[in-house]
Amino acid sequence: MNKNIFRAYDIRGNSLTDLDDQTIKRIAFVLGKRILNNGHNSVYVGHDSRLSANSLQKSLVAGFNASGVKVISLGLVPTPLVYYATKVGQSPNGVMITGSHNPKDDNGLKIVLNDSAVSGLELLEEVNNQASITETNEDFVDFDIIPQYLSELKEKIQIKNKIKVVLDAGNGAAGELADLVFRLLGFETISINKEPDGNFPNHHPDPSKEKNLEQLKLKVKDHGADIGFAFDGDGDRVGMITNTGASVLADHLIMMLTEYYLNKRCGPVIFDVKCSSQLAVLINNLGGQPIMEKTGHFNIKKAIKDHNAVLGGEMSGHIFINHDWYGFDDAVFTAAILAQIIANEGSSATEIIEKFPKTFSTPELNLTVSDETKFQMVEKFKNEMSFPESDLNTIDGVRVTIGSAWGLMRASNTSPKLVFRFEAESDEELLQIKNLFEENLSRIFPDLSLNFN
Repeated sequence: MNKNIFRAYDIRGNSLTDLDDQTIKRIAFVLGKRILNNGHNSVYVGHDSRLSANSLQKSLVAGFNASGVKVISLGLVPTPLVYYATKVGQSPNGVMITGSHNPKDDNGLKIVLNDSAVSGLELLEEVNNQASITETNEDFVDFDIIPQYLSELKEKIQIKNKIKVVLDAGNGAAGELADLVFRLLGFETISINKEPDGNFPNHHPDPSKEKNLEQLKLKVKDHGADIGFAFDGDGDRVGMITNTGASVLADHLIMMLTEYYLNKRCGPVIFDVKCSSQLAVLINNLGGQPIMEKTGHFNIKKAIKDHNAVLGGEMSGHIFINHDWYGFDDAVFTAAILAQIIANEGSSATEIIEKFPKTFSTPELNLTVSDETKFQMVEKFKNEMSFPESDLNTIDGVRVTIGSAWGLMRASNTSPKLVFRFEAESDEELLQIKNLFEENLSRIFPDLSLNFN
């Protein structure tokens, strides 16, 4: 068993080499024992469009059955539908089979037990000590959660002006649901790449990467649309394109939602260490309480629950609405709320975004390294770096602030990468902070290629 599949947020690895039948059965059996110990006897299971999904579900069901837990299959759904089922259905337990935005041969498990997210790391020792599962019973019942979800969204979202929306699910799990939702709400809807296809033939379903938004940009312009939304492979992250075909940083999406929701209820807003410094300024100005947290849906959801936050967000496009919703990352619901704001304000998406503070920043930048070394490299950088007159934040990697500029280095918890981001109030300051990081990296890791991607 490859122990590296047990990660800080979830379980994730190569479906061909890491997620073998016995490993998945053992994980399910361990989860099943926890479910029974919590006084429950059932679990919701869903999966995304990846080619390995059916095989993994077969092993997962067998492991749960062996533990004595009943499986309720939601079928091919976005991850938020599994979360939603645990909030409104008969069981507070759910497992989503998904590789999210990872390469197509990867897959994994996102887990909720007793209404709380479960880290892969906390399962490692128990699964490692679990004997092989010989029972192969694969019983489950099917359940369609979508009608209830649609009904609730219809109650919560009403638009005053009909606007034209383009949706791009990248052949992931969110395409058909997003199309249903936006048509039901009364938007003029154009959907591309909505058919689930685990080969992802049109582009990879990761809206945080600019190259994956090109097709959507063209469609928005070609159709004269008011807005465009892109979803990741399992539908828990969203990207947005304005009416002019420009992509919008997740920082600004969180700002839009912060302004909207803090006008309804003042309270904490959670954001991750990769987010703009201007977000905290805006939250303060609107009477909220800004709280920076470690990156990762597991960490943000926990912080939202601990602080009873109004909402939370990550620079990657995970957005968690807790006021009058359920506090999990739901890209379809978030996109519908953003579209409602645009439709009801009577201003274009471009005009709304232009209200928010302007900074000069990079997108998320990555350096490919090994899973085995990435955390040690961050610690070494932390111990040996040299930055003049700087403030340091080390809650997740190291975030270095010099004047109005900052740079971040952290280890990805989902892939073998180091993650960087830089922000400043001018191009000159942005280049300076980036150069300082590169100088430190070259000195500390002389063999490391600084080929950011």
